[in-house]
Amino acid sequence: MNALLRNSTRAALTLAASSAWLGCSLHNVEDTPEPKLGAPIPAQFSRAESAGADSQPANARWWLAFQSPAVNALVDAALADSLDLRRAYARVSQSEALVKSASAGQYPSLNATAQVAGTRNNFNLGALGLRSIEAANYQFGVNAAYEVDLWGRVAATKRGADEDLKASREDLDALGISLAARVVETTLGIAGEHELAALLDAQEASNSKLVELVELRFGQGLATAIEVYQQRQQLAALRSQRPLVRSRIAVFENQLAVLLGRPPGTLNLATPTTLPAAPPMPATGLPSEVLARRPDVRAAMKRVVAADNRVWAAIAAQYPALTLTASTGFQGPDLLTIFKNWVWNLAAGIVAPLFDGGRRSAEVDRARALVEDSVNAYSQVVLTALSEVEDALAQSARQADHAELVEQQLSIAKQAYHESEVRYLNGLSSYLEVLTALRALQQAEQSLLQAKRQLLSFRVQLHRAVGGSWAQDTTDATANATERGETTP
Repeated sequence: MNALLRNSTRAALTLAASSAWLGCSLHNVEDTPEPKLGAPIPAQFSRAESAGADSQPANARWWLAFQSPAVNALVDAALADSLDLRRAYARVSQSEALVKSASAGQYPSLNATAQVAGTRNNFNLGALGLRSIEAANYQFGVNAAYEVDLWGRVAATKRGADEDLKASREDLDALGISLAARVVETTLGIAGEHELAALLDAQEASNSKLVELVELRFGQGLATAIEVYQQRQQLAALRSQRPLVRSRIAVFENQLAVLLGRPPGTLNLATPTTLPAAPPMPATGLPSEVLARRPDVRAAMKRVVAADNRVWAAIAAQYPALTLTASTGFQGPDLLTIFKNWVWNLAAGIVAPLFDGGRRSAEVDRARALVEDSVNAYSQVVLTALSEVEDALAQSARQADHAELVEQQLSIAKQAYHESEVRYLNGLSSYLEVLTALRALQQAEQSLLQAKRQLLSFRVQLHRAVGGSWAQDTTDATANATERGETTP
């Protein structure tokens, strides 16, 4: 027995050593595949100067810069209760299970067996008649099997699963960043509509007073009926906007409730009713730094490496497989004597594929095509990331300029309205001039509110585009808890 064990082990080790150098040359896994961009990644953003001197370093919890306790509470609630985030946590758990499954191939399998068999043989002995012989056989044992990873197939499969797990954790971070941005955007939408409702109230009050003034002058013969109707029409136009504002507030609140993992119409958290001041623009840094911060870019890179490892595994599957098997146990004709008969078996076998109709070769081609697909997907993610930063920089900077110009327009409109009102009361002009100036003034007031709201939206988009993490400590804690077998949300 000992001699057989030594000979089998020696043969397996000799075969493994003689083929190790071949296994190292099966496939060269690239650590950093280059994206196919058609041009090198730029050294800096073309609109890097848009950040300005008052820009601040990007912060993971960037929404704190809006200095709104209501916004902070809503984002924290979404990060704690979002169903999308819970799904992402579940996908991380799935990837962790796949890593454990892939790692199992590195260890031997062990199975316990128990078998009871009975046989009966009938013999015709002629004149002696029919004789039967019955026998029973009881077996209890343990079987073990282990595949020697000669070509690195099992190790490559595990490395691919590891990279998929890392990618799923990066996806979790990317979703957290996106979720925080959507919550802030929706909250700003609610606050903007509330400010618009307050502005409409003020404009309606002003128009009501003008209606009373024109009606009074009409009674005194100083105004015409058309002037009264024109002012009433202006007041009705303002009032017609109010139902739409209420409708948009309700829609935003329903969207926010869903983001927080709650049914529409059940949002019981306070929402801001005024827009916060625009925070300083975040410093973007270099394009390479942004790409390193963005979890979606990192996830795409992990998937390239995972696909590359699966090419290795597919190639290794074309080579012979060495399997070691061993079994030991007891067997006998009855339970009383079974433990007196110990049996064992030790074997080493090689299975070499000779013909499979091209299945293994096709799998290699498929794996290589997946690498190409992953590289192109990674390249697209890189381009999208750079484009989002460039777009957000341009929009945020130009929107700030636009808001300043609209504010100047509003100042001029106030002066024009005041002048037209004085001229009308002094009988120097018709009421049409007052009505035109009033419409321009109130439109400028609404335009300035919209410009400020849009500026805040572009700032949110810029924060999301420069990357970072919504709560890296939470993600790491979740990963560690999962490894320890604890329950995560």
